[in-house]
Amino acid sequence: MKTEALSKKYKILNDKKSMQTIKIMAAVLMAVMLIVGLVLALRESVPINFTIEGIILFCIAFYILFAIHELIHGLLFWVFGNTKLHFGFKKGFLYVNCPKQLFSKWQFQIINIGPCILLTLILVILALEFPVYLVAIYVLIAAHSGFCMSDLYAMKIVARAPKKAKIKDTKDGIAIITQS
Repeated sequence: MKTEALSKKYKILNDKKSMQTIKIMAAVLMAVMLIVGLVLALRESVPINFTIEGIILFCIAFYILFAIHELIHGLLFWVFGNTKLHFGFKKGFLYVNCPKQLFSKWQFQIINIGPCILLTLILVILALEFPVYLVAIYVLIAAHSGFCMSDLYAMKIVARAPKKAKIKDTKDGIAIITQS
């Protein structure tokens, strides 16, 4: 008879070193994306226009984008799981997790990367449909990509887990469960 044994628990959100790594990676990614975007905008003579109203609308759009990002995580948890989702707010932002469910590695990777891919695709389509908002949408893409860094960090951890490991989402990170 196989028994489950906790192999390793990663408290990503409460680990200062992990959070520092994620913040640095996010800042570098956003900086590179913004520099490339600025160079391309200047090269193509795309008008860059910042107003107080525009900045406020951007902040609202980003907050909504972040909420949609978490709801997509929730949808994917629901698709792959069979237990209740947990919704909450942490530091003013919505979060969703599924703490009582075990997922295969591939399921958890899809749950992690799904919002990043789907929302980036939607934003690219919006940029193509509404070129007048190209700069604002590109900045949203850059900011969202930076905030996806914690998902990518979790994917890196899961990728290193044993092949048949199960992944459990926790309130502050993930747990890798192995069969013994």
